Amino acid sequence: MNSLNLDEYLYESYYFQYPIDIEVTSITFNSKEVIPNSIFVAIKGFKSDGNNYIEEAIEKGTTLIVTETLPTKEYKDVGFLIVKNARKALAILSRILFDYPDKKLKIIGVTGTDGKTSTCFITYHLLKDLGYKVGLISTSNISVNESIIPSPYRQSTPEAPILFKLLRECANNKIEYVVLEATSHALSSYFSRLSKIKFDCSIITTITEEHLDFHKDKASYIKSKLKIIDKLKDDGILISTYKNPYLDRCLDKANKLNKQYFIVEDSINYQINNLDTLSPLSVNIKKRSYETNFYLPILISNAMLSCLAIKKLTNIKFKKIFNKLKNIDSIKGRFNIIENNINRTVIIDFAHTSDAFDKVFSFLTSFNKNIIALFGSGGERDIEKRAKMGLVAAKYCSTIVLCEEDPRYEDNDKIMRDIEKGINSTNNNVHLVKINNRKEAIIKAFELSYPNDILIFLGKGHEQTIERKNIKISYDEEKTIKEVIKTLYG
Repeated sequence: MNSLNLDEYLYESYYFQYPIDIEVTSITFNSKEVIPNSIFVAIKGFKSDGNNYIEEAIEKGTTLIVTETLPTKEYKDVGFLIVKNARKALAILSRILFDYPDKKLKIIGVTGTDGKTSTCFITYHLLKDLGYKVGLISTSNISVNESIIPSPYRQSTPEAPILFKLLRECANNKIEYVVLEATSHALSSYFSRLSKIKFDCSIITTITEEHLDFHKDKASYIKSKLKIIDKLKDDGILISTYKNPYLDRCLDKANKLNKQYFIVEDSINYQINNLDTLSPLSVNIKKRSYETNFYLPILISNAMLSCLAIKKLTNIKFKKIFNKLKNIDSIKGRFNIIENNINRTVIIDFAHTSDAFDKVFSFLTSFNKNIIALFGSGGERDIEKRAKMGLVAAKYCSTIVLCEEDPRYEDNDKIMRDIEKGINSTNNNVHLVKINNRKEAIIKAFELSYPNDILIFLGKGHEQTIERKNIKISYDEEKTIKEVIKTLYG
């Protein structure tokens, strides 16, 4: 990678000071990760400014500083590239450094307020079971070769240096398809982690609202989500569903860009079976029944998005694709039913928005059992969604236990009060308990339960940590629940 030519790829960039023309070894925006001959991109973050760490990066041997501002003092033997958007530059330069790996791959991008991770997981496993070499980059899992591992990143779409490194590994391993979870942050003009990547297929599960802490308003959030249509290749296809409240906006944009689109319900006439029991659901399609290992109807809907996308990309017959659904195990943290001998239905789910809550609770309420829900909300994140979550939970639940999710630097008592506003806005007689510590809250939820009750634990799902201030505490929801059951009931 010839560092002297980097400005050719960046809009409105210029060299304030030329670097020594040597081979670049890596790129980072974290000064602690700088090694000799690396590029350091100084990003102004929400809590810190990378420009304050330029000297540290130079001391560690960086070759080139990329920044939006001119240096305040003179530095020798290091280049300064001044750019309009440092985050976008980070993505573009990462792509160059890893030799444009996206060009060698067929990429399926998946976005939506809810259902992204499960749709990615299902698409990955279906393609793999159909004989394709497939990569996966999602909230819960990563695969760049034949194996799949839990994702070590808390970001659904990793930062650009990691993302393009993973894509390069996929290309090196002769992967044909990569299923990539695309968040509104990653798609936004501000973060631009997916800059220059083009999708063979864009799947939009549904768009409601979330992350208004970052996007500020619903219009900006929707605009970022719709960028996944802009990122389609010339012959790329859009897949969505009538369950998407903003489908008209999606299709209008696809038409303006002259992109092909396909809607699940127009292509697959399906009916879900076994809705009256908490058992794996099956699907009737053209008088044939197909088994699955999914308990929640929305997971079937997400599976249909995956099936349609694969059909249009590969031209494999639907029947062959549908037959593979039974081979996909339940998705960790997505409506997992925990087996027990205490005569209670115990469920773990990652739902953390009011829309996801409604889909889960409306399904559970059909079983005419008391529902005890335990959840919190992420600190330093979207505040507006909290009361809405409380409102939906109060509509369906007999007991609500509020606790921590990832409070970060925010006061968790304040987070719980925000949720409580929604709970109190209903006339329902809901028993409300507030306990900060999540494990203690889980114990309390079981102590409040009776035989035949449904206990559902929301918001953590597959995650392996709880973030308190700047500390990530090791935590596994399923393991914790099983320990509590053993302690309380033997």
